[in-house]
Amino acid sequence: MHVRTLSAAGVVLAALALSAGAVAAQTAETGAIQATFRGNAPAGCLVSSPTAPTSENVEIGALSPGSADIAISQMVGDDATALGATIVLVLPAVCNQAHTLNLSSLNGGLLGDGDAPISGAFRSLVPYSVTVNWAGGEQVLLTPDQELSVPFGDAAAGLVTVTIQIPPGGAPLVAGAYTDEIVLELGAAG
Repeated sequence: MHVRTLSAAGVVLAALALSAGAVAAQTAETGAIQATFRGNAPAGCLVSSPTAPTSENVEIGALSPGSADIAISQMVGDDATALGATIVLVLPAVCNQAHTLNLSSLNGGLLGDGDAPISGAFRSLVPYSVTVNWAGGEQVLLTPDQELSVPFGDAAAGLVTVTIQIPPGGAPLVAGAYTDEIVLELGAAG
């Protein structure tokens, strides 16, 4: 019977050989990759479709992205003076950079299409106010001013609340259709 004995050095060398072979096999099967990602978020503002949670003496024809069609239900009372009206529009919005809020009135108020008043007892323009709450601030446009521009130094997201108030009273109105167009813009600062 023949018994073979290994010395301690031989066992260590055999273990090292086995382990080196395993490492070599592992290294040959393992690879690495380095990926670099790039992207660009274009600067801009997005305003979504408005809702009208509050209204008084108005009819809402249509609310869609970029527009709202609003008609005053009853413009004047029996004495031909303005009855007044209120509407609140709420628009979800996001601006991912410094931006500017611009608000303008095309006619400087509700302007009648009839003849200009002959005497000082009547009027053909009904001024009103537009209050805008956005990004923690409140801005008010009185339509005779026709425009308002407010810069915001940071990005902002949330709800833009626009309250349009047509006051009651004043001098009687000349007969005719009264119109105005207000434009609210959120855009790049500058």
